[in-house]
Amino acid sequence: MFIGTFEHNMDSKNRVFVPAKFREELGESFYYKLYPSEKYPSIQLYSKEEFKRQFEDPVSGISNLAKKRNLLAQIYLGTDDATVDNQGRISIGSAIAKKAGLEKCCIFVGFGSYVEVMSPEAYDNYLEKMCQSNSADEEAVEAEEEVYRQLMSEGKFLGADEEG
Repeated sequence: MFIGTFEHNMDSKNRVFVPAKFREELGESFYYKLYPSEKYPSIQLYSKEEFKRQFEDPVSGISNLAKKRNLLAQIYLGTDDATVDNQGRISIGSAIAKKAGLEKCCIFVGFGSYVEVMSPEAYDNYLEKMCQSNSADEEAVEAEEEVYRQLMSEGKFLGADEEG
């Protein structure tokens, strides 16, 4: 289970040190996925097993080809492999890093089954929102989900090999 918060700097080549505590569970090779959001843009790190459990298995039950294609696009656009180098770093594609708002400092937060990597601004916004009432939080989540769906429908969700 991923628990804890860590801060590391990203270098000019978009390489960032993954906390050892998280690397142990993620493994030497895992996936990262863009989570586009107005207030809380980030990337999410998943072990290969957890990614399969979260994203691939639910797709297998969909028979409608158009629905399946749309869901696959939501899953795989902005998703890429990450391999830890001998210094404990991963490289994040520049387009994805830009969409996630990651520049210099990255905040790694354990969210149980995955790790979220945010800019300090997104992290602060997220914490501020968490301090508000539960009903306001639920509305914010619904609003963020609507923004995510809007980004998807407008084709603003970049693939890992595209430059922004």
